[in-house]
Amino acid sequence: MTRIIAGEWRGHSLPKLNTGSVRPTTDRARTVLFDTLWDVKGLSVLDLYSGTGALGFESLSRGAAELISIDQDRSYIDKQKQWIHRFESPFKGLVGDVEQVLRRLEQTFDLIFADPPYAEGISDAVLRLIETRIAPGGRFVYERDKGSDEPLDSEIFSLMKEKIVAQTRIEIYKAERI
Repeated sequence: MTRIIAGEWRGHSLPKLNTGSVRPTTDRARTVLFDTLWDVKGLSVLDLYSGTGALGFESLSRGAAELISIDQDRSYIDKQKQWIHRFESPFKGLVGDVEQVLRRLEQTFDLIFADPPYAEGISDAVLRLIETRIAPGGRFVYERDKGSDEPLDSEIFSLMKEKIVAQTRIEIYKAERI
């Protein structure tokens, strides 16, 4: 069972999903990721391909100011809404194709997570939309299969850190210019 690993909600189990082939970010990978990010207090967070909501909820537990979570599977977002209901927290769950939902969003974010299905990765269209939704100096975290080492084709993101945990490559980028 996947749990929140630190912060206000430490130890609380994350939503259990019974459908699809969701691959929640492991406790170990989240520990490495958040140890690298350091402080997320007060940040606005966008969690793309959110599944269980592990990355976004971990951010809220550690003091993020707000979270928007996007997944194309309504049951995943419904489970996230049920889970977060017991906490008073600024959460919004949106259902739909990530590209289509990103097109409708107007807000920028300090921290964006993207953990798409490994076989799909991030399309150029989604990456361009992420570039328009990141705040100046914001961070973009991309999780993908450890064997995938093709560079991210972005004019604004520079790679800050890269970590491999089990089968997951975690890449942390900074928005250098907007």
